[in-house]
Amino acid sequence: MPVELQPYADPVHQPFEFGDGAASALLIHGFPGTPAEMRPIGQMLGENGWRAQGILLPGFGEDIVNLGHRGREDWLSEAESAWLDIKRSSHPTILIGYSMGAAVALNIISAHPPDLLILIAPFWRLPGFLPRLAPVAKIFIPDIYPFRNADFSDPNLRDQFNPILPGVDLDDPEVQETIRTEFRLSVRVIDEILNLGKKAYQHANQVQIPTLVIQGNKDPLVRPSETIKLVKRIGSKRVDYHELDGDHDLIQDGSINRTKVNELILREVNRLR
Repeated sequence: MPVELQPYADPVHQPFEFGDGAASALLIHGFPGTPAEMRPIGQMLGENGWRAQGILLPGFGEDIVNLGHRGREDWLSEAESAWLDIKRSSHPTILIGYSMGAAVALNIISAHPPDLLILIAPFWRLPGFLPRLAPVAKIFIPDIYPFRNADFSDPNLRDQFNPILPGVDLDDPEVQETIRTEFRLSVRVIDEILNLGKKAYQHANQVQIPTLVIQGNKDPLVRPSETIKLVKRIGSKRVDYHELDGDHDLIQDGSINRTKVNELILREVNRLR
């Protein structure tokens, strides 16, 4: 019998705000992440004189059970509302997006650009056939069960669940059954993400402000070749592109690149002060 699990219940996954003052930054997490992955950057900015705000997009964190009913309009509305609040009260301003959050950032800055845009592992297109299949697949296969055949003895899989369900007993057969049958991903949501990325790429040529792009050279999800295409599309005369020796998890717990990412960001933001 399935048991009740409460993913992302730890307060670390809630929105955050660090620091104070007139200089502000908005940080937007990725998919299927939460503000937790942006907290180290936010804390670093707060310690260096910036007010750093990390938002939680609708359908993520504790709201993950409703993700199938959310979409790009919900994500853009939430991000744009927070961004406009910062623009009205702050100067200078920074917009930082990680993975899908980078696509959200590119979608909201046209009318109200920041003084600096920072994109980390910026998603705009997935590799493979999925981008072509998703619009049709959502009609016939409404949900995907990513853990239906999961091997719960796999250490890598266990590491993935640590931030989502800290302390959960993955050896419990009832817990395993719940994860296999209740954890699902709507194909409609995948299609929404793909369309969000497509629009982000279209908006990139309107970006006319300094932009920092940080990419992992072994990233299997956001490939360097795709990020280079995005960089070339950006309209700004000053785009600094840095490729680090790593994969998609450049800013996650345990990443050897987290310090380097913070150093690159701090170097750029100090130019604004």
